[in-house]
Amino acid sequence: TATRIPGLAGVWVGQTKLAAVGVRVSRWVTSHGFALNIRTDLNDFSLIRPCGISGKGVTALAQLTDEDVSVGLVTDLLVRHFANVFKFEVTCSN
Repeated sequence: TATRIPGLAGVWVGQTKLAAVGVRVSRWVTSHGFALNIRTDLNDFSLIRPCGISGKGVTALAQLTDEDVSVGLVTDLLVRHFANVFKFEVTCSN
């Protein structure tokens, strides 16, 4: 079960971070980002403190499910649910 931890940014499964949303404002310019760990090599996090948070880990969907999670499937589901929550239609032209 994924939840939020009061006072900490992100989406958490237990004490491990699965996803993050960030916003930065500098000189009247905003930057924003979204990260969802799907099949992330978690060894890359061994030398950093994600979001400056100590004592917490990082996880990925593939690790949580013990499956080879499809990035394409997750992307499709994420876009569909995002569009539903924010009430807009997504069209693709390929």
